[in-house]
Amino acid sequence: MSDKNRKEKYVFDVFQNIAGSYDSANGRISLGFHLYWKKTAIRRMCSGLPKGAQVLDVGCGTGDMLRLMNGQRPDLKLTGVDFSPNMLKVAKKRCGHIPGVRLKKGNALDLPFMDGSFSGVSISFALRNTADYSLALREAARVLKPGGRLLVIDSFVPESPLIRPFYGFYFSVIMPLVGGGFVKRKEYRWLTESTKRFVSVGGLKELMRAAGFSVRSERKFLFGACSYVLGVKRA
Repeated sequence: MSDKNRKEKYVFDVFQNIAGSYDSANGRISLGFHLYWKKTAIRRMCSGLPKGAQVLDVGCGTGDMLRLMNGQRPDLKLTGVDFSPNMLKVAKKRCGHIPGVRLKKGNALDLPFMDGSFSGVSISFALRNTADYSLALREAARVLKPGGRLLVIDSFVPESPLIRPFYGFYFSVIMPLVGGGFVKRKEYRWLTESTKRFVSVGGLKELMRAAGFSVRSERKFLFGACSYVLGVKRA
């Protein structure tokens, strides 16, 4: 089994195991800020989308981004895709009643959609969990129309040497226990490890450019522990 396949299987098992407690854990881990970060990023992306646009959320998990996008832009036609059936079960409970929202099982590295199907794509706290960042971004570009918008929001290791020691202690020692307790602390250690292995914000922007995007804006939150980057697919 290749390293990519091993990572994909491991991540699949992690999210299958934590699906039921994922939402409450996110609130504890982010100190309650994660919904504000998502809302801010969504507002930036949605401001440039036409009325009734088709938007895809890759790695939709339990449906947070879909609910928040619907709250800001009820006119959008939203699709969520995730490779974890357990996550999709939770998403269906939370979003299944919302008009214009559909959920589909699928892999970020091989999206089950035609070229140019969407005006917007979001990848929220999911890119770092894929087995190939570049391929995931190229797939996002493929399913976007020319001029379509890509929003990537994720966790990053802060660049400030003053913040890093506090960040390292919290995310390595405190966060796994806060998120998963003693029973599922192993799964939440992966979320720490995946952030450490992830690219920097500058590295993400380079990957986005290589995948066919022009970077339009970015914003950091909580000293850089979370950031979003917004790109537009080049014609």
